[in-house]
Amino acid sequence: MAVNQDVLSIYDKWMRAISLRPILVACAWLIMWRAAALMEYEPHVSVWFPPSGVTFAIFLVLGWSYLPVLILCSITATFWENSIYGANQSFTTLVSTGLLFAGIHSFAYWLGASLLKQISAEQDTVKVPNLILLFLILAVCSSLVAAIGGSTALAMTGIIDYSDIMQLWVPWWVGDLIGVVVITPLIVSILGKFYPSEGRWLIKHFKPLLDDLPLKPFIYKLITAGLILLSISMLVAAYPSSQIVFMVFFLGIAQMWIVFTETASRSFISLAVLSTLTAVLVDVLGLSERAMVYQFTIYLLAANTYFGLWVPHILVDNQKLRRLSEQDILTDVQTRQFFIRNVHDEVVRARRYNQPISMILFDIDKFKVINDNYGHIIGDKVLIAIANLVKQEIRPSDKIGRFGGDEFMLLLPGDDLPGALQVAERLCEAIGKLRVHGMSDIVTCSFGVTEIKDNDNFVSAFEQADKLLLEAKKEGRHRVKS
Repeated sequence: MAVNQDVLSIYDKWMRAISLRPILVACAWLIMWRAAALMEYEPHVSVWFPPSGVTFAIFLVLGWSYLPVLILCSITATFWENSIYGANQSFTTLVSTGLLFAGIHSFAYWLGASLLKQISAEQDTVKVPNLILLFLILAVCSSLVAAIGGSTALAMTGIIDYSDIMQLWVPWWVGDLIGVVVITPLIVSILGKFYPSEGRWLIKHFKPLLDDLPLKPFIYKLITAGLILLSISMLVAAYPSSQIVFMVFFLGIAQMWIVFTETASRSFISLAVLSTLTAVLVDVLGLSERAMVYQFTIYLLAANTYFGLWVPHILVDNQKLRRLSEQDILTDVQTRQFFIRNVHDEVVRARRYNQPISMILFDIDKFKVINDNYGHIIGDKVLIAIANLVKQEIRPSDKIGRFGGDEFMLLLPGDDLPGALQVAERLCEAIGKLRVHGMSDIVTCSFGVTEIKDNDNFVSAFEQADKLLLEAKKEGRHRVKS
């Protein structure tokens, strides 16, 4: 009975999720449409059209199954627009206009989203910066199709004259374009959190590098960016014939400040807020003649934001690659290549200041037997335990590197042969007392110790230490030879 109740509970949650999704999507789309209508500076023309970004994001994350929802939203928006403008169009005209608009609008953004999603599925071969560029290009193409098709649909149903198409499609195109590049990433990030299974393929490559940052500094930065935009817009309104409008490009400095110091989500939010403020200022201050400059400024802000967000990821990837080349993954000591580079640098420094420098080569006695008897997991534990013990016993200025499966090397700047010999004997004794969980046998090591003379280089010093290590093994292991 308990199982049945669990099944019913899961079924109820599933049904609620299925019914709520379309309602939430429809509400988001219509709210964005109404916001765009409020920000129109000319009939059917706004600085940006957020519903285009919502549509692109829906097709990108949730797929074509939401087409009926978008058709219903388009028809509703058509009737709503008729009421706003008092056009008094017939019911048949409004339905046909809504269907035409829905078909063209949905097809344009479904095509762009499908291409982006298909190429994103090949993430192993396509780099993310290329995907960002592809998104920006597809946004241009999709919004162009939507603008030309949408304005033609209005003319076909008699909402506008055919002669008005040439004046309408360019601002429509740019407004849709801004909506796609600004809103799509924000909606995708939101959908990815609520529906991780659908959005995982996209958001996995943009995991935030900064988390749990205080909110107050972000608000201050956003207010600063808003004040910059407001100041420039007021100057443009006061001196409409001047070229002051191009000062709006300085807004990019404030936005990049946010991009490099805040999370990706906050960068998306700031972009949306600045775009909304731009649309409001163009309308309130009567800057419609300069609207195109503002629109392309927003597009450039969006492009710079997305490429800027990828820069920290590149830096982190480079740091990871550098760490892999410098530190052994298992034991967290230096790799062979990095250790050799350090040897050359330390030898040069020792000779410059006329100081001694020595080298110790050691490996684990009968390590193959340990692996054969206890398994490779225990063998790895032995390597880690010895590496940790040696790091605790040596000075911060000393270097330790892993040279092979069970072979380690120490570089001791400032130590002559007697000093290095003492270090090796101390380590030999300490390792002999080491106990590894899951292993009953005692672990021992053999050591070869040599001082790097003025006429030595790394190769000759290594050969000498290796020769001494072999002698230690031949004489019975668990000993130091110099």
